[in-house]
Amino acid sequence: MDYAEITSFSLGTPATGDRNQILGAMNALADLTGIPCNPDNAFLLPKDCAGYTEIKESIYYTKYKNYETFRTVIFELMDCFFEKHNIIPRIFITAYNLTENKATGENVDMLCRAVKEYYKTHDLGELITAVLSSRLHKYKYVDIINIPKHLLTFRSRIRLLRNRKLKKKVLLTVGTINDFSRKNVKDKNKILLNNLKKLSKDADVQQQIEKLENYRQKSKKVVICLGGRVEGPEIVFDVNYAKKLLTDAVNLSHVGYGVVFVNGPRTPNEVTDYLYTHTLDKPDIVFQNCKKIAQDDSERVASQWRIYSGANEEIFRTLQKIGNIYPGILGFENTLVVHSADTYACCETANAALPTAISSNGLYIDASVRYDCLNLKSQLCPKYAIDWDEFVNIACNMGIEPNDMHPLVLSSPRRVFAEACINRLNQIKKDRKFY
Repeated sequence: MDYAEITSFSLGTPATGDRNQILGAMNALADLTGIPCNPDNAFLLPKDCAGYTEIKESIYYTKYKNYETFRTVIFELMDCFFEKHNIIPRIFITAYNLTENKATGENVDMLCRAVKEYYKTHDLGELITAVLSSRLHKYKYVDIINIPKHLLTFRSRIRLLRNRKLKKKVLLTVGTINDFSRKNVKDKNKILLNNLKKLSKDADVQQQIEKLENYRQKSKKVVICLGGRVEGPEIVFDVNYAKKLLTDAVNLSHVGYGVVFVNGPRTPNEVTDYLYTHTLDKPDIVFQNCKKIAQDDSERVASQWRIYSGANEEIFRTLQKIGNIYPGILGFENTLVVHSADTYACCETANAALPTAISSNGLYIDASVRYDCLNLKSQLCPKYAIDWDEFVNIACNMGIEPNDMHPLVLSSPRRVFAEACINRLNQIKKDRKFY
């Protein structure tokens, strides 16, 4: 199949992690085909939504009373897509979001079914469907199942060995597909430095700017990236864990390290408040809120826990002048980036050859439910990353610095995914000619 025919699209999602995976896959295809990826033209969006970053609610099958109702919604989104864009994509990509809904496998399959039925109904030609970071399901309407190895259980490995038809669909990778790179870090770092320079005289953020400038001058640095809770009880990310991380940060500051904490959408508000208030008097430790801030009472309810609401809303609103410092804050020399073990973001930095650590001590993860998190850490440490407690120990007692670490670079699964999609399309074309 001619590369000029190969473009991809997806369903808009409010989940940043899912969106970054999808964009990574799309950009990998763009790199291989030479066709630029324009995210504004690559997502199914409601008519009242101006861009892919403005999606507020997920659309999935089990939200609706039956498949016909769901199918109608997807068809309307597809109509809107083709009214706006003069392209017929050949690849539909979605991401598997376990934290959003327990029926994720069914949701993915029914979404791919609806999209395929639209193509068939409108005589749009060939289409392949792909799901990223999936667990092993016997999908009927998914053509390529990307399964990072940390999502495999012993039973699923046996199933793959026994089911050749399913195995042909599966693309195994070490780590997740993502849209993260050293170039992006360096570009964002330049933006961060420009912002710090522009705001150096701004009284509203002067204290934070001074702390960030102090951090910048340190010869060795650590950035602690916080994950957080999920819908169920399988991950407990609480103030006790925050206290443990703060103690580690203080110990490192005593041996000359600058430390920055950044939170994410899943970081509990009480953890955010604790770390912010308890780092105010520590010149070598900075907390910068990166979580969306509640704009009104409708965003201050318990159901909107991914949005920050609390005692520091106005302060954090002011600090928004500085902007989201991640991932630009990773762009300084001799920096270790630390991820809590509940997040897959460690794959991104390990893939980008940034010294990476994974923190799990003090964080409760139910191994029977979220075995994936524990599997990922065991797969990355010590080959591609270091255990956080081990790093704190050798940094404080042996003078080890991030630049002293030489982990292997985690190979990117992006190109493998892109090649698998193109090979599948070429096989369809060959089969069509044969018959």
